[in-house]
Amino acid sequence: MKIEKIGLLSMPADQYHSHSAVGHSALVRIMRSPAHYREYVTNPPEPTPAMVLGTAFHAALLEPDRFSQSFVVAPKFDRRTKEGKAAAEAWEAGNAGKTALTAEQMVAIQQMVTSVISHAGAAKLLSNGLAEMSGLWSDHETGIECKCRPDFLAITGETITGIVDVKTTSDASADGFARAIATLGYDTQAAFYQDGLKALTGRTIPFYFIAVEKEAPYAVAAYKASDEMIEVGRAKYRAALQLLKWCRENESWPGYQPGGEIETINLPRWAANFDLGE
Repeated sequence: MKIEKIGLLSMPADQYHSHSAVGHSALVRIMRSPAHYREYVTNPPEPTPAMVLGTAFHAALLEPDRFSQSFVVAPKFDRRTKEGKAAAEAWEAGNAGKTALTAEQMVAIQQMVTSVISHAGAAKLLSNGLAEMSGLWSDHETGIECKCRPDFLAITGETITGIVDVKTTSDASADGFARAIATLGYDTQAAFYQDGLKALTGRTIPFYFIAVEKEAPYAVAAYKASDEMIEVGRAKYRAALQLLKWCRENESWPGYQPGGEIETINLPRWAANFDLGE
């Protein structure tokens, strides 16, 4: 398949992330508040150790050549000694630009990859396609420039048959991962990516999750986003785009209480279910 025919671009991850178009992670922030969105785009957060491990795992699974070039196991040095400090500095100089992993992290990544390819459904989704392609389009209602970067596009023949997103999680069971979807805004991502690919290809393409647990036995589960999930996610991201348009036009980025209101607050329902008794 010729990439230009499906409206997708091959670009480095840092170039994609620095592009001014709006991605789903930014939309999740503005759903919290415009102030949180502005902070996210103005001062992008530094990757946490968990994020670094997730990036390494994605590369090992989807781009093994890039993984071998970008990640390396760091030997243990005794920096308390002059010789150990010198050896550490020499090793760092020789591996400049690479991300260091511990031996334990490398073993975990390898076992996670093995778990994924051992899962029949996940292996089928990843058997043929394109990894880490970037899409850019203009939203038809707001005119806002949007972007997406699917982990993997499953291809059969010359047709994209699935948008595949690989997620590391603490619980890959149906109930556990459904909670993660709701809490972390994965439904918004699924709808945003599906609509973005439709804008680029003219086709509605199914969205799949491959959920991989971060601890042994690194259990894997594959799920297809339901139509109901896509509808809910679409309503969320469309409202987020409308809010972003308003904020840009009015140069206003309020927090939780735009007018400085004083609200009455209650306990959440789960905490309010308490029998006061006598």
